[in-house]
Amino acid sequence: MFTKILEAIREYDRIIIHRHGRPDGDAMGSQIGLKHILKENFPEKEIYVVGDEAGHYSFMDDTIMDEIDDSLYEGALAIVLDCGSKHLISDSRYETAASTIRFDHHIFAEKICDLEAVDTSYESCCGLIPQFAKECNLAIPAIAAKSLYTGMATDSG
Repeated sequence: MFTKILEAIREYDRIIIHRHGRPDGDAMGSQIGLKHILKENFPEKEIYVVGDEAGHYSFMDDTIMDEIDDSLYEGALAIVLDCGSKHLISDSRYETAASTIRFDHHIFAEKICDLEAVDTSYESCCGLIPQFAKECNLAIPAIAAKSLYTGMATDSG
């Protein structure tokens, strides 16, 4: 399921990670977790996280979002996390990226991105991201693991 996604990640030098607005722990955890997995395994890449403020989840490490210019989407890969519907995405600029990917655990409502890993058997998007890392032989640094665990616990109990 993840082979084409990993190929796309390898292809792009700039990756911008999105999630749904008014984030919960799963949205923040998957965004922070994926950011640090990608930074650990692809240190030469530019990795950005965008969206509205963390709100109740600002206690998590590294929740300050990047403020980026629209021009950074040119030639970039945008990844959307934990979002089943297009209108819920916090920052619609993902649509202007050269290519898009979505990871999600919600019931499929609509195609949002070029490549999609949507699997409702996961309790959270934070459960899907480590599976992606494991199947692709990607290291998961401690900050990513902590963020992903927090997202799993707060989304599924």
